Amino acid sequence: MCWCLKVSVSVVANLSHRLLQHVCDVSAMCRCAAAAAADASADADDAFYKEVGRQAAERLLAHKQNGTFIIRPSKNRNLGTLSVVQDRKIFHLNIRRRADGRVALGEEKEDERAFRDVDAMINYYISNYLVVFSRGERTRTLLLPYRD
Repeated sequence: MCWCLKVSVSVVANLSHRLLQHVCDVSAMCRCAAAAAADASADADDAFYKEVGRQAAERLLAHKQNGTFIIRPSKNRNLGTLSVVQDRKIFHLNIRRRADGRVALGEEKEDERAFRDVDAMINYYISNYLVVFSRGERTRTLLLPYRD
């Protein structure tokens, strides 16, 4: 097999894998939202995914405890947006899939923390500080799932 064919097969396999991961992530988020809405007997307060826009997320989080968060759809091609309250400010962080298939928050950074999936990311930041920035000031918060 020639060298360029080997490279082409590798590139196509990598792209296929990344596309499949993206489809699985979107599907999982949709199933989570649909399950919370469809199952009337379930405690919908436990679901941290909300099918709301930016302004509605800000209203939901306005008077909540520091670290309270929801995950909502993103207008960009991201996996979603993490909206979190800290010091009476609402931060909106894009949840994105990196080129290596892992999940990360915000803009791409050197030496950023990346996770296997969104659940792993949330579980990590529930017990480890998430650093957020506002007007040059840095603050830390632990994530706390939204409750009505």
